[in-house]
Amino acid sequence: MATIKDVAQRAGVSPSTASRAMHGSKIISKPTRDKVVKAARELNYAPDFNAQNLATKASNTIGVVLPVDHHEIFSNPFFLEMIRGINEVCSKNGSMTTLATGISSDELVHNIDVMIAQGHIRNFILLYSEKNDPVVARLNHFDVQYVVIGKPYQEVNKTSYVDNDNIQAGTDAAQYLLDRGHRRICFLYSDLTKMVQGDRMLGYQRAMMQQNLPNIMLEERFENHAAGVAALKTFFEQYPDVTGFVAVDDMMALKLQQVLHNDPEWKVKQFSLIGFNNSIFSDLAHPTLTSVAVFPQRLGEEAAKIAMADHPTDELSTAVIVPHQIVKRHSVHQIKSLK
Repeated sequence: MATIKDVAQRAGVSPSTASRAMHGSKIISKPTRDKVVKAARELNYAPDFNAQNLATKASNTIGVVLPVDHHEIFSNPFFLEMIRGINEVCSKNGSMTTLATGISSDELVHNIDVMIAQGHIRNFILLYSEKNDPVVARLNHFDVQYVVIGKPYQEVNKTSYVDNDNIQAGTDAAQYLLDRGHRRICFLYSDLTKMVQGDRMLGYQRAMMQQNLPNIMLEERFENHAAGVAALKTFFEQYPDVTGFVAVDDMMALKLQQVLHNDPEWKVKQFSLIGFNNSIFSDLAHPTLTSVAVFPQRLGEEAAKIAMADHPTDELSTAVIVPHQIVKRHSVHQIKSLK
């Protein structure tokens, strides 16, 4: 098994320089660090992070905090893509990641307490942004660094974050339907305590207001088929002239599509649907789902870069906005404007 001395010899540097490079020290130049990392990979060298933590009382691990809603996590590839981006950046820089999860907010906060106290983890990435989040309060209490994927609810100018312009994305999604003749468009959402959903709703409302058209909203989770059918029947009784939906994400759009296509009356109307996240399931839908790509792997990569950088206490927070793009497929139809 290769040692740090073997890595140093192959890279042509001293063992102490190789060790600092593997631990991400800023006093080592990037060319030297890249050379050491390359040598380590060639030798299949794996640093002993546990020994490092015991010696320095600090961890080379980044804690990745998932939202409490496990159903959403494991059914939505958006989160897996973000984690993939985080892992790739951390791996290239000799760091590790560990996931913080919990079936309740209290359990999640407790697990983070353990990671900080016993694992000496001082850097975290939150894969979500929620109102009155106890996790954020706990991280602030311990004065550890963290990056939010999504726009923070509080102290935006003091919190580093990576996000899309979800308000503009919501406007673009609604405008895409408006440009194809739709005038009665519904915004479908599940939880407005999540910042991303609220921002996309604001964008939709802005597009509708610019055309002097009404906001039509539907809150539904589609947790089971029967409940979804009942919710849509009630909805269409109130809004029989709706022709298009802006769904807050692809998974919601696909659930809506499934319910609509299982009813002969609704299926024949060919409602237009547009979602967000451009998930791998969008191409498998019938018809294929038009979606706003937000590039979750890129979000994860940018968050990891911020989390791994050295930040002086007086440094301003970092905000990175990742562009979005509408991916055109077959779930949106051209219609004549309705009077």
